[in-house]
Amino acid sequence: MKRKLQLGAILLGGFIGPYTGQALAVVIPEFAGTFDVSVARAASTMTVYLFPFAAMMLISGRLVRRFPPHRVILAAYAVTLPMALLLLVTPSWGMFAAAYATIGVANAFTTPVLQNLLRAIYPPERLGQALGTYAAMQSLGMLSAPLVSGVSSLLTWRLTFLVTAAAAAFILIVRLPVVPPPAQSDNVAAGRVRVVPTLTHMATSFVVGCGVIGLGFMTSLHVGEVFGLGPVGRGLVIMAGGTAAFLASRRIGAMADRYGIPNVLVLSGVLAASALFILPVAPWVVLVALVWAAAVMAAQGMQATINLAVIRGPAGSSLISTVQAFRFFGSAAAPVLFLPVYVGIGGAAFWVAAAALASVAAAQWGLGRAELRRAA
Repeated sequence: MKRKLQLGAILLGGFIGPYTGQALAVVIPEFAGTFDVSVARAASTMTVYLFPFAAMMLISGRLVRRFPPHRVILAAYAVTLPMALLLLVTPSWGMFAAAYATIGVANAFTTPVLQNLLRAIYPPERLGQALGTYAAMQSLGMLSAPLVSGVSSLLTWRLTFLVTAAAAAFILIVRLPVVPPPAQSDNVAAGRVRVVPTLTHMATSFVVGCGVIGLGFMTSLHVGEVFGLGPVGRGLVIMAGGTAAFLASRRIGAMADRYGIPNVLVLSGVLAASALFILPVAPWVVLVALVWAAAVMAAQGMQATINLAVIRGPAGSSLISTVQAFRFFGSAAAPVLFLPVYVGIGGAAFWVAAAALASVAAAQWGLGRAELRRAA
């Protein structure tokens, strides 16, 4: 029973980060009204969380290689819990931003380390499925946040962060499986990190974050303006993306184990680009929800297969945090980069993201072909 609760705590840890990062995506107008700030500043608050998170992830995997993973994670949630409670009552935007950024830094020491914990627990032949399940919980966080924040806004959007606090408290109480530090337990074959594949995975992760995951705010604004939806309706549309990713992530991980990482990765990229191309011209809100669901599901598939490729490679336990950081750099950059584009050209901004996704899918296809020639 204790072991099952601890495995549940690992998966819940995968939930908290995306949930907290997406908590404001559909309540930006309400958030702006609470603190009397502009919509642009309100949208940038997501960057305040995501940029420190991504920056610290560049080095977090290496900083903690000699420490037991469970201790690192518990220390991070010991910081998260009081900061989440502070978000419920803070009277100013500056204080909110500081607490939100602190949670982002703490989360940089949970997301990659939790995956290393799974790597230590599961055998290699089941690792893809385990990481797929973890990715499904990340998707659950993405799907839950818009709905919870949209419903909470009927009273106060601040209640959204009670979930963050409760999840952190649960993990601190249940605790986590004890495994050796990665520096002692790393069973990946030694070898030099290959530059071209690593850079390609970094670029792809950035585009996934900037071109899909970070566009929840823009999709929310789009359906609000075009279809006149309120916060609950906007939340339901954004939730469709997380729901689809939640239902498919475990299967995507298993498909990567069976059919190969490059095939699943490229197919996911093509699907995401196609969905975003359709989204701004969809005439019905139900169709918008469906294509948004396809885009997020495919983007999560791209990230899950990238994670699997990296963690199975040389120095995977430390490199995974660096590569994943670029997804969150992308998510942090999305409001800053795409809000002006959306204001300028409207729904055609989604086509810019679609073009970027098509480009990285082509790069991954070329990388896969080169890997086949190298292995021959």
